[in-house]
Amino acid sequence: MTAGQINEYDNFVAALFDKENENYHVLYTQTGQKFKVIKSVHNNIVVIPFTDIATPMTISKEEIDKTLNNEGNYESYSKVIIKYLNKENRINDIKIENDKEIKSNASKVNIPKVSTIGIKNIILYGAPGVGKTHNYQNLISMIENNTSQNEIFDTISNNIHVELNNDTFQKIKDEKRVEFVTFHQSYSYEDFIEGFRPNESGNIELEDGIFKQISDEARKNLQNSQKQIETIREEKKFEELFDLFKDYIEDSIDKNKKFDINETAYITNIEQDAFRYQGDNWGNSQRMKFSDIELLYNTGIYERKEIKKVHNISGLAKQHATYFSYFMKHFLEFNKKQKIEIRNIDKIEQKNFYIVIDEINRGNISKIFGELITLIEEDKRDEYTVTLPYSKEPFKVPSNLYIIATMNSTDKSIATIDIALRRRFTFLRMKPNLALVEDDNAREMMEKLNIYITKNLGEDYQLGHSYFMKVQNDEELEFVKEYKIKPLLEEYFYADEKSADKILDEAFKN
Repeated sequence: MTAGQINEYDNFVAALFDKENENYHVLYTQTGQKFKVIKSVHNNIVVIPFTDIATPMTISKEEIDKTLNNEGNYESYSKVIIKYLNKENRINDIKIENDKEIKSNASKVNIPKVSTIGIKNIILYGAPGVGKTHNYQNLISMIENNTSQNEIFDTISNNIHVELNNDTFQKIKDEKRVEFVTFHQSYSYEDFIEGFRPNESGNIELEDGIFKQISDEARKNLQNSQKQIETIREEKKFEELFDLFKDYIEDSIDKNKKFDINETAYITNIEQDAFRYQGDNWGNSQRMKFSDIELLYNTGIYERKEIKKVHNISGLAKQHATYFSYFMKHFLEFNKKQKIEIRNIDKIEQKNFYIVIDEINRGNISKIFGELITLIEEDKRDEYTVTLPYSKEPFKVPSNLYIIATMNSTDKSIATIDIALRRRFTFLRMKPNLALVEDDNAREMMEKLNIYITKNLGEDYQLGHSYFMKVQNDEELEFVKEYKIKPLLEEYFYADEKSADKILDEAFKN
């Protein structure tokens, strides 16, 4: 540094606020990313990005010297500071903001409180036809409508008919906040959490399973709901710029079959969450994840040496930092030509997400959940982290995700199912409800058969009301008896070698 730059550095520091003060100066990187500027107790310049993981970085005189010699660690920030040391920009023109004012404005925004109940893992179990699949929709709708926990559990377990607005559940589906999956003996961890699968080109790549996908979406919503308006505005700006840049790249691929990153690597395809890129002599193509690009954009980092030091970025981004650096510079140049203005930004509402697991007892729970079986407990949500075995990524189960499962009690009793499952779920037993059957003869048949079944097999094998609810006359009842009830009775009493007709006779004699 020259004597003049050293003098201007001291003047710059003198104009800054310390970290105990709620005021701070605001500057922007060359990529347009906002960052705080304060001074340390040792009279150095400290910069702090506006990101979820805001790591303070000291821009000392030594760091400025390194940047001037193209050896700096934080060049994205240092180069901005140097303009003030060279008097290209004036210190007095820097905008000052106040944390207290920002927090006060954020607190004035009216955000609806998310509907929630304390129990997040629920299994609806009962005999065939008691309405387990139907009632999971009622359960979700009641949670969304802020119904009390006691009322929800009483309504579901007693199979009480409730008039609910179907728009509630449909809205959740439209917002992609609910996923449905059925467990079976072949279902695995790789299906549910993550695993390697062949892609369309025949290459093997890592894919997220359904549970990881919805967990990530729920966690993203949870984190976004806690962000300030300014942060949301910056992220919205990135989304719009990035969408335009993807269109630009896609046009290049359509025209030239590729988009050049540099002289040796190029993008050949745009996937749902990444660019597919390769070189002429590479054996396999690689994936440039959008999440890595967003992280670099938010931190204002685009130099190769800096990318290698970024926390929470993928291993591939560090390994291929050169290509990521070239890409970010292309993105920067593109952004300079765009005029994006973001208006009318609202706080993001925290919402619930749901995964529904049908026939949960048919799967091998230890095999499917793996190390995540502990993380689904209510008191472990948001707190405990595991490293996933394939991706090596840290993973948490968010508190705004409900796991709702169904279980047929005739397949396996609660006493014999996986103890790890029993410990972590609340079981709601659903019983047949005669009051839901309108036809008198159908109601009589259901009642007599269930008395007989309970006496000979137990309550778990009773017939559910859904078999009889739509019966309007004797002809319809005869059809249900012949094609639904008799096959089920023969299966129930297979060991006794009794015919369905004999069972029906015995039931009606009692």
